[in-house]
Amino acid sequence: MIKRLSFFLLLLSLSVSCVERRGNAVEDALNQLDEALVRSSEYFHIKQQRISTIENLLHSRGVTPIQQYHIYGSLYDEYRTFQFDKAKETLDSQIAIAREIRNDSLLNNAMLEKAMLLTKAGFYLEVKDIFSQIDTASLSKGQLLNWCNTRQKFLVDYQEYVSTSSIDVPDYFKVKEYQDHILEHTPDTHPVNRHISILRMIEEKDFERAYRENLQFIESLDKEAHDYAVQTYWQGFICENLDRVDEMFQWWAKSAMYDIRHAVKDNASLCSIAVKLSDPEDTDRAFRYITISLDDALFYNAKLRKVQIASTLAWILKTYTDDKAKQDMYRTKSFVSILCFAILMLLLSIVTVRLYVKGRRKSEEIHSKNLQLAEYNDSMHETEETLRRMNMELREANTAKEEYLGLFLSMCSGYLDKLKKTITREQYEAELRNFYKTFDTSFLQLYPGFVSDFNALLREDCRIVLKESEMLNTELRIFALIKLGITQSSHIASLLRYSVNTIYNYRAQIKNSALSDRENFEDQVKKIGSRG
Repeated sequence: MIKRLSFFLLLLSLSVSCVERRGNAVEDALNQLDEALVRSSEYFHIKQQRISTIENLLHSRGVTPIQQYHIYGSLYDEYRTFQFDKAKETLDSQIAIAREIRNDSLLNNAMLEKAMLLTKAGFYLEVKDIFSQIDTASLSKGQLLNWCNTRQKFLVDYQEYVSTSSIDVPDYFKVKEYQDHILEHTPDTHPVNRHISILRMIEEKDFERAYRENLQFIESLDKEAHDYAVQTYWQGFICENLDRVDEMFQWWAKSAMYDIRHAVKDNASLCSIAVKLSDPEDTDRAFRYITISLDDALFYNAKLRKVQIASTLAWILKTYTDDKAKQDMYRTKSFVSILCFAILMLLLSIVTVRLYVKGRRKSEEIHSKNLQLAEYNDSMHETEETLRRMNMELREANTAKEEYLGLFLSMCSGYLDKLKKTITREQYEAELRNFYKTFDTSFLQLYPGFVSDFNALLREDCRIVLKESEMLNTELRIFALIKLGITQSSHIASLLRYSVNTIYNYRAQIKNSALSDRENFEDQVKKIGSRG
């Protein structure tokens, strides 16, 4: 059975050899993808205009409830892969209208669509509740097929989600039964029939047959249909298993370009390409792609997609950091060479002056040396410009470290939330203490003078005195997070495991102790350790 996170397990099985001999066709595909990314804001604006046009129809005069229901359906089609929260709101509006006009058929359609949306987003408990509200006896033939498809998708994804906890999902054994029902009651040319058939071939590891069948399926699809992006992604997955690396990149690039042109924020192909490009030669491109994927996931705002993207970000970040370390080493060597060159120029200058003092007889030689000095001075200006650029890059690197530390804390916090369900309270508290210690150590490595600089902003009688064993306390951790750019009390409360009111009170108490203007106190904290 195809599992929900199979493509992320695939992504982590990286192979350097897959990119070492990349063909021109792949490079062309990636260049086309880069060109599409440049225009992503344009596609995003077009998407927003379409949504705005549809929303205006809802407020048209004389629109009946049944018309509103169908307008919300069109709005859902736009939001489904664009913004999860908005997509869910449109379905809730459809459900409310269907109940108001007492139309069970329309209600069932909206409920099934909501179940599929929440399944893909990872809200499995809410999906179970929706299934409990649907009377299968009232479903039409088409709705029953939709119910079977949604049900098998839910069971497969839910089983994958809980598999790490060694928990079995009830009714998981019925997945094949639901799929068989779909295959038996739909023609072989039906998109859902073909999709499930291909997934079964992949599950059975019959990749050659899956390749042929899926290729025929893709050729029958409209390139402007979302199914095209889905099946081209799976074709890339199949090619990866067949060691057809060049084709893998090309299919994923086609899928990613569809997502970009249609402002699809719930996507997978760009992230897949990013991980496969995690080679020293492609580090910058890979990091750019994974950053865009994470931004899309945050915009779409479905919890499961954000966790999936973040799990791959750590690996790419390590590769990116290693590559930057090599670049820093190269810059250091260059700096030493430049310094030696500068010393040599100084020695040449001294020799030149001494030759000039010896007499006019060597004036021609001295004149030649002066010309050389002019050239050396130009080189010095170039050297100064190089050093200035290096200093700017170092400042940018410090900013990146702050962002990565904030992301690291969020990932660790999410890990503690999951871990809490599987360990004892004592073990959890020990993990929490270790989390605080890790944060304190990491932050003070970035800003070793933070405590003293922070106290300098407070009145003398209100300054914080740490215990012997403490590196930071709760108040300092709160403002350390603010220094890293995490300013929302709700986010800080989630990371430090306090209530929002507690965080608010701590912030207010510290600001009341400020040496100068309390309104600008947090801005002053953000400037601690910053260099011009």
